[in-house]
Amino acid sequence: MPLKTTIKVSHISNLSDARYCAGMGVEMLGFRVIPGKQDFMTPELFQDIRGWISGPRIIAELYGLSDREQVETAIQTYAPDYFELTYAEYRIFNEFLTLPCIVYFPAVSQIESVSPDGKILYLLTDENTTCRDLAATELPVLKTISSLHALTESLTAGCYKGFVLKGPREQRPGVTNYDELGDILEALEED
Repeated sequence: MPLKTTIKVSHISNLSDARYCAGMGVEMLGFRVIPGKQDFMTPELFQDIRGWISGPRIIAELYGLSDREQVETAIQTYAPDYFELTYAEYRIFNEFLTLPCIVYFPAVSQIESVSPDGKILYLLTDENTTCRDLAATELPVLKTISSLHALTESLTAGCYKGFVLKGPREQRPGVTNYDELGDILEALEED
């Protein structure tokens, strides 16, 4: 069933999570692709997952990006649809980013300085951001949320293009609790 708004689930770490999210109608799945960083998705595991899912866009989460070769490797290895990275990383590596970007703003005050440049698909903010904080931007905004309560408040605000949820952690291989994620996704199902 389609969802009422754009949803991205980040930190996907296994096939079960990817299939669950795809089956629930999630539009974007995020994979950490910088070696040595937390939640890094190995190319081998990613290839196994990619063969089992269809539908969602693939996001290469470039957090911790340190050189342009990592951008090229991400493109060749993961074949993503979009990149996701911090605003600081975006400013440094902009000329090498050949795909649309989701740009995370840890400091809302920086959003005012960003103008549409054709590469930024979405701005990404944290859970504490309000619509008032975003009044100066023309770009669509995705808001990170972590609970059904936060979703309900943010949906009624009406200024967000969609939401980003963190993928659940496997408790042990093949066992994941989807209760919280499932509650949020079910609340977003079209009637």
